[in-house]
Amino acid sequence: MIFGPSILGHSQDIADTVFPIHSRAIMDVFSGFGIMFFFFEVGVKIDPYLMVCPGRMAAVIGASALIITTGLSIGLAVFLKTSVTMSTSLQNSLILVASSQSLTAFPVISTLLDELKIINTDVGRIALSSSMFSFLIGFSTTSILFSIKQANSHHIYSFLPPFLSVVAFVATNFLILRPKLKKMFTQAMGPKRIDEKTIAFIFILVMVSAFISEVIGQHYIFGPLLLGLAVPDGPPLGAAISSKLASLGLAFFYPAYCAVTGLQTNVFDVDLETYYIIGIIIIFTFVVKLIAVILPALCFNLPIKEAVVLALILNARGIVELTFVNLWKDGK
Repeated sequence: MIFGPSILGHSQDIADTVFPIHSRAIMDVFSGFGIMFFFFEVGVKIDPYLMVCPGRMAAVIGASALIITTGLSIGLAVFLKTSVTMSTSLQNSLILVASSQSLTAFPVISTLLDELKIINTDVGRIALSSSMFSFLIGFSTTSILFSIKQANSHHIYSFLPPFLSVVAFVATNFLILRPKLKKMFTQAMGPKRIDEKTIAFIFILVMVSAFISEVIGQHYIFGPLLLGLAVPDGPPLGAAISSKLASLGLAFFYPAYCAVTGLQTNVFDVDLETYYIIGIIIIFTFVVKLIAVILPALCFNLPIKEAVVLALILNARGIVELTFVNLWKDGK
């Protein structure tokens, strides 16, 4: 943001000198690779079984955090649209803001828990399982909405081809690719069998999966995340991929995505009215999610201190929300 239009880049001469127009395309490419491989690595570290079968407590907390928060936040957004005078662009974006703030993204939660080194604690496991189940519901709903949008028709059956394409893509990853990878790479083979050619092949699959995602009407991060979930976690393959991406993806590509986003951010485009209205939605969503997580957690006899910590963790925001904002901005 320092070099973007918010500060130094507010002067067009400085912006053209530091980041010429021809260099921005290269940075956009690096940022695209960054977000792809970040989501892929997060998927590799996660056991997809926990996403589908998280346990009763995690399922209730995850569903409550998503459904209650989304319903009340969208309700507030609709109320503000009808009762408060605002610009047309802000009015059209309120529901999207409320929806994005209501999501509980397990890639963000997983990264946070890993950095805090509490992923193996009781609260960490509940937080991860709850966020995964909540993300499964939210991401599935988002995929359906994308399929409907791609249909470009008011006919009720027009969304079936893109939706069935998504179903086929998911089935191919988990019913064909995952068993094949498990059969090819077992723990008995040892990590030494994972050579550079194998890693390169997997990385090519990441880019292919991103391309297929765009073809079937989804965002390009959908494929890498799905592929990461399909790759067997742990040694030998999952551990080898994580070690390779630790330096390349997280230290280079991922910061590039954040940097490009900061370069495109201009705080001068946002007026006080927008800050005020968006702030109301963000604070309201935060409080509602706190309550929506704490109450069911207490019903499962979780101590109040751990319930509050769990609610604060599930309120974390990060790269997924940033991606949703960029997706909306690019689609305008």
